[in-house]
Amino acid sequence: MPGSLSQSGSQAFGYLADYIFGNNSERMKIAMTAPVLQQRTGSGFEVSFVMPKDMTQPPQPNTDLRISQVEEKLMAATKFSGTASESLFESKAKKLLDALTKAGFAPISEVVFARYDGPWTLPMLRRNEVLVEVAADKAP
Repeated sequence: MPGSLSQSGSQAFGYLADYIFGNNSERMKIAMTAPVLQQRTGSGFEVSFVMPKDMTQPPQPNTDLRISQVEEKLMAATKFSGTASESLFESKAKKLLDALTKAGFAPISEVVFARYDGPWTLPMLRRNEVLVEVAADKAP
């Protein structure tokens, strides 16, 4: 989705919610899971949901959504609470990348922003993370 973190997240959420509320090839309702992930792309962000653990064959979308299976990865993460603005995510990402470099780890992906709670959750109780893949064979 094009736009800022907030714009792309809001716009994509509608498409993703439509899919899990039953607009899919099997008209199946799918449980909402956490986190909602956002990763920077050219002029915006790729926004994704994590499917329920027991769902091995999700129904096909009726729209341009993509379903992909993600293999296991070694990820470094930093967790924080509050209202996750783009500037706060970027600040946390910089701190994580600096700490990884100092520790001798090699980040091998773009950072991923993760939100675990909905907007109705009090900001001090919201869980957010910044994640980045690190090379398992390059770990100190």
